[in-house]
Amino acid sequence: MKATWLRKIAGLGVILLLAAVSLQAEDEGWINNSLTLKVTPRISLKFTQETHSREIAFADTYMHNWQGGVVWKLSSRVHAAASYKQEVSEFRDSYLHESRFTLEGGWKLPLSRKSRLDARFRMEVRSFDVDSKTDHLRFRLRLRFQTQVNLGGLTLKPFVATEPFADTLADKINRNRFYLGFGVPLSSHVQWVVNYIRQDSSGKETLHILNTGVDLKF
Repeated sequence: MKATWLRKIAGLGVILLLAAVSLQAEDEGWINNSLTLKVTPRISLKFTQETHSREIAFADTYMHNWQGGVVWKLSSRVHAAASYKQEVSEFRDSYLHESRFTLEGGWKLPLSRKSRLDARFRMEVRSFDVDSKTDHLRFRLRLRFQTQVNLGGLTLKPFVATEPFADTLADKINRNRFYLGFGVPLSSHVQWVVNYIRQDSSGKETLHILNTGVDLKF
């Protein structure tokens, strides 16, 4: 009983902190949607769509992309994935087109019946259509803690994560994203996600981002 109340208090704390931070997150609004289709017990197809806007109300869009790939469940705790992304973003007085190939490996560790720790590593091959942008490799490592709390009849899945970035241009870690948010299962196939992202990049101002979207799984 004590552990149950601790999870509820922790979940409520995450929600209140997210709400407080979001009131200050006036920099950008992002939308991330995904669709996962199970082909076999071990193989799935995953598609994502992402939009970045300069306003928290999701107006003044400056980037959008789509991605498709295959996910292999190697064991109950380990997965691998390969995907291809097409991205279009504003660049100076025109638009920049990027092609991106991604290889991913992931691992998760159950900590209790409702909590887990997971890690995800991505290597991205980034290719651009203009000479002023240099093709390169980028590396991303996300560490995330996720749990589950029940508030009345509402189920929430709070999470906190950090994700450092590095690439072959800087040869060092030059960006980090901090995530704080929660998922709300709407049915056995649909989950709504909302979270705050703080993005710190070398030589740039810190971005405060309100991110949301829907995850579909069939």
